[in-house]
Amino acid sequence: MAKEENKQLIEEKNIHLWFSGSPIAICTMKLELDTSAGCIFAYSKMMNVQPEHIKEVVFDLICYDSVRIVVDTIEDCKYSYLDIPRNGVFGMERAIKVKNPQTRNVEFVLKSVETTAGDVWENEGGIRFNISLEQESIYNVQKDLHKQFIDNCTRKNIDHTKLIFQPVFDKTHWLCACGTLNWNDEDECSGCKLSKQWLLENIQTDYLRSQDEKRKSEAEKVRREAAEKEIADKERQKKEFEKRSQDYKKQLKEQESSKRRGKFLIIVLVVTVLFGGGFAFFFYGLPYLNYTDAVNMMNRGDFDNAIAKFEKMNGYADSEELRKQCIYNKATNYFYRGSMAPAADLFSTIKGFKDSDQKYIESKMGFAAGYMEDKEFENAFNVYKELGLNEKDSEEMKKCVTQIYYLGLEKLNKNHPDKALVYFQLIPGFKKSDANAKECKYRLAGNAYNALKYKESLRIYDEIKGYKDVNKILNKLSNLALIINTAKPDGTPAVWEAYKVKCPKCGKEAKYVFEFRHDGRYKLTVVCENEKEPYEMTGKYKMENNKVYFSEYVSGISTWDEKATVSKVDKNSKEVEGKNSLIIMTDPVNSDNKGNIKLYGNWIEEEVKPEKTE
Repeated sequence: MAKEENKQLIEEKNIHLWFSGSPIAICTMKLELDTSAGCIFAYSKMMNVQPEHIKEVVFDLICYDSVRIVVDTIEDCKYSYLDIPRNGVFGMERAIKVKNPQTRNVEFVLKSVETTAGDVWENEGGIRFNISLEQESIYNVQKDLHKQFIDNCTRKNIDHTKLIFQPVFDKTHWLCACGTLNWNDEDECSGCKLSKQWLLENIQTDYLRSQDEKRKSEAEKVRREAAEKEIADKERQKKEFEKRSQDYKKQLKEQESSKRRGKFLIIVLVVTVLFGGGFAFFFYGLPYLNYTDAVNMMNRGDFDNAIAKFEKMNGYADSEELRKQCIYNKATNYFYRGSMAPAADLFSTIKGFKDSDQKYIESKMGFAAGYMEDKEFENAFNVYKELGLNEKDSEEMKKCVTQIYYLGLEKLNKNHPDKALVYFQLIPGFKKSDANAKECKYRLAGNAYNALKYKESLRIYDEIKGYKDVNKILNKLSNLALIINTAKPDGTPAVWEAYKVKCPKCGKEAKYVFEFRHDGRYKLTVVCENEKEPYEMTGKYKMENNKVYFSEYVSGISTWDEKATVSKVDKNSKEVEGKNSLIIMTDPVNSDNKGNIKLYGNWIEEEVKPEKTE
C-alpha cells in the first residue's frame, strides 16, 4: 500500500495506434512520478499484431515538456526475454526511467522487433505510430438493421455479443467487429476466428435490408401456414379424441354387462367402501384424468408438457402414439418456420412414425442448404455426408464438393497450405485433391523446417515420400533425423557426449555435453576440471548432408555458419556403455582442434507392439 502512495500519475492515455507494416500496435501510454525515488517512469502497453511470437522489442523514447517541446531522447530501450503470442499485450510491467524531470509526455518510436524464431523486423524509415485503431459502435452504424445482423450471427452460431465495433477494411489491414487488427491477406480474424468474407457481406446495408425484408415476409408466411395448420390439427385431434372417448365408453359398457365384470365391480365396491374410494380412483380414475389432461395440452399446442405427461403413463391406452404425435407436431412447426436443425433433431427421435423419416431428410437438406447459402461449405459437406450422399449421385453434394475444392485451390494459391490441406483432405479422390494435398504437406514441411520445427518437418516429409524431391530432402536430413530420434517424445533434449576433448578456454582435457531440442535449439556445456563454472553455448542448429551449422547473430542479421563436418554415423555403436549411437565429426567448438571428435548418444527405435492372438 505504501508503494502505491509513493506514485503520482502524471499522464495516462489510451491511444491504440499502429502504422502500416508494424508488427506492434501501442495501446496505452502512462507517466508516473515515484516520489520516494524522485524519478519519473514511463510505461506502455503494446500488442503483438503479427503471427509469430515476439522475443524482443527495441524502441526510442522521445520526451516532451508540457508545451510539446522535446527535452530528451532515450535511445535503444528494450523489452527483452519475451514470448508474446499473437494479440498478446506486454510492457506495462516494465518501467523505463526518464532522466529529464520536465518530461510531461512521451512518444514511443519503434525501431526493431525480433521473433522467437529469430526473424528481425526493422523500422528503417523511423515511421511513427500514426494510424488510429479506434472504431465506431456497430449498433450506432447499423441502427434498425442491427437486429438482422444479430439474426445472421445466430444462424452461423456466432457470439454476437463480442462483435461490438463497426469493421474497417483498408488496403493493408482490416479491423474485425471484435476489435482485432488483422493483415489484409488474412481470411479470418486472428482473435475471434470470424470469416472476413462473411463480415464484408453482413455489414452491407443493402444486404441486411434485403435479408430483413425477406425474413419478415417468410415469417409472416410461416405464421399464416402454422395458424392454418394448427386449426386443422386441432379439429382433427378433437374428432380423434371424441372417437376414442366413444370407443372407451363402449368398452366399459360391454364390460359391465359381463358376469366377470359384475363380480369385479362388487370387489371394487367393497374395496371402495373400505378405503373411501381412494384405491379405485388411483388405479382407474387418475390415469384417465392424466390422459385427458395431456390430450387437452396437445390440442392447445403445449407439446412439451403433453410429452412429459404421456411419457409417465407407461403405455396407458394410446399414450405412446400420442407422445410421438406431439413430437411430430412440434417438429413440423419448427420445419415450417424454417428452423431446420431443431426440426431434424426431433424427427430423428420418432423414426418410422408417419413420414418422420422423410421429414428428417428434408430438414437436414434444408439445414445444409442454409450452410451453402452462407458459404459454409464444410458444414454443408458434413450434413450431406451424414445423409450418405456423394457427388456422383447427388447434385447438391457435387456442388458442395466443387466449392470445397476451389476453396482449397484459393488457399493454396495464397500460400496458406495449412488451410488448403483441410479442404483437400475432406474430399479425397475428387479431381486433383490428393496431389494438391501432397503439395500442401510439401510446403508445410518446408515451412516447419525453416521455423526450426524439425520433428514436425521430418514427420510430414515422411508422409509424402516419392513426391517431388522429398526423397533427396530426407537423405539430406538423415543425420538430423538421427539427432531428432534421440530426443524423447515429450521434447526432452537429446544428449550427446564427447569425452577427452580440449577445453576452448584453458586447452586442458574436458567433456562436451550437447543437448539438441526438437525446436532447433542447442545447448553445449563444456565440463572442465580447471574451470569453476561449466562453459556454455546456446543457439540454433541444423544439419544438412554432412554439415553442421550454428546460427550466428551479427549486426541484427541472423545467418548460418558452418561449424563441423560429419564423417560417420553409427546406430549400433558399443564403444560406450549406455550409449548405442555414435557420430564422428570435426570439433564444432574448438577451432584449434583439427582432428575429429566422437559424440555418443542413444538411438530410439520405434516400439513395435505385438499382434494380439486369439
